[in-house]
Amino acid sequence: MNAQGTSSREALAGDSTEPSKAVQTTEHDVEDQEQPDPSTQFNSKRALWGYLVLCFSTGPTSSMVNNYVTAAILSAANLLGHEEGSNKPCPRRGTNISCLVKFGPGEIDYNSYTLYLRAISRATEGVVSIVTAGIADYSNYRKTMMMASILLFGALALPFAGLTGQNYSHLTALAVLYCLLTTVGGVYMVAEGSYIPIFMRSTGWFRDSVVAGQTGERSVWSKGVSVSVLALVSSNVGGLTALIIGVILVYGRGSYVQVGYFNYLLAITIGGCITILFAFLGQYLLPSVRGKEIERKQNLLLLPVRNWIHVVRCAPRYSEAFKLCIGWVLWNTGYSNHLQLISALFLQVTGFTRNSGVYSVWSFTNVIFACMGSLIFMYLYPRLQVPVKSWAYGFFLVNILCVLWGCIGISNEVTIGYKHQAEFWVEQVLFMSTSSALRAYNRALYSSLIPKHSEAQFFGLEITLDLATGWINPLVMGVIQNRTHNLRFPMIPNLLLMVVGLGLYWLVDVPKGIEQAKVPLAL
Repeated sequence: MNAQGTSSREALAGDSTEPSKAVQTTEHDVEDQEQPDPSTQFNSKRALWGYLVLCFSTGPTSSMVNNYVTAAILSAANLLGHEEGSNKPCPRRGTNISCLVKFGPGEIDYNSYTLYLRAISRATEGVVSIVTAGIADYSNYRKTMMMASILLFGALALPFAGLTGQNYSHLTALAVLYCLLTTVGGVYMVAEGSYIPIFMRSTGWFRDSVVAGQTGERSVWSKGVSVSVLALVSSNVGGLTALIIGVILVYGRGSYVQVGYFNYLLAITIGGCITILFAFLGQYLLPSVRGKEIERKQNLLLLPVRNWIHVVRCAPRYSEAFKLCIGWVLWNTGYSNHLQLISALFLQVTGFTRNSGVYSVWSFTNVIFACMGSLIFMYLYPRLQVPVKSWAYGFFLVNILCVLWGCIGISNEVTIGYKHQAEFWVEQVLFMSTSSALRAYNRALYSSLIPKHSEAQFFGLEITLDLATGWINPLVMGVIQNRTHNLRFPMIPNLLLMVVGLGLYWLVDVPKGIEQAKVPLAL
């Protein structure tokens, strides 16, 4: 890299207030100057509170999906399954449990059951996200689609309390609801994420604006980091609310031996009720965003596909955003699948017969450490003069180390590698704190690399690209688990995804990406 490129990166990482180079004014820029920017209404406390309330509303159900739904499915599958080669019930505790459960016309490992469900739900989530991303930037669809998806998200959690039958019909119902919840979650994630660049632009946009020119470029990133962190923390607080209810149910209604996994199911339903209640409050507080107008001759049904094709064709024009997005997708796939594996492994090591209380505490502290990690990052970012990409390198390395630790334990001769309960708690502190901070970092940095009025389209790009890795990786992990009956083997694909993702982050040229984002995405 030449000296000029190096100094440019350093300026972006520091508090430089030097005037920027002249930027060619386009006709689109003139129109923006003549008309008041609607995003300025998001530079208010009411708008921020409305956004955070909506983020809080999704937390309870989202937390239940990530923790209790999969735990309930695993517990039900373990009860209904049998040991391989015999009709004996499945072992309730052990690190390499051989337990088969019905799936379609045959039988598979009970851990593969949840991995296959994840593959199916991630594929459908990607398809639905294409439609969401292709429409949300137009007219007033952004807020409408987000509200509809949040209310549906909460409603789908309501039936769980009634699925207490220990039979395959109820197991299938649990599986279907899990897939639907994951699919609907993709809709609100696209719309929710697209608000971050809108909040960032409400304070100015890097060196093009008076505000950014006076306070330095870090002020814009600081705004993005703050909103992104507060959104994640708000969602996590919502998750904590539901998890506290789960802990109360576990210790109030009886142990796992007395009540089984039914505590999980009741907690999921209560989480759905909280989601619906706070969604209505957020709807009242959050302003609407007037997006691009739809041409009269434009077919609304074909619009998402047309926009998606156009965005892909524009990849060279927004090359840095695409590189970051692909790296983000690879990391997110490895991160989310590792969470599912480590939760299932924790259930095995602690034992199904006594895990209800321990697992509830584990789920609770998961969210606590996630909140701590992102809040510490928000506090340190404006105070430490660290190059902007160095944050990502540090977070990535800790994530990779945590996944690598599980791979080390593949051999039965090795006594470490998540074979003792203490290892899980150390992993939880390191992995959850850095992962939450990296997620907040990703959304703020990515927001600075995408063009105006295409926020949902580009945030949808992150989820729709998951069509390639989001469902293939769980499918591969399911096949590996079905052959090995060892949950540490499926960690290898996650490790490879994170390493490749780190390489793509290293290739991203942030200053170049900001310049590319100044050119609007014209259809």
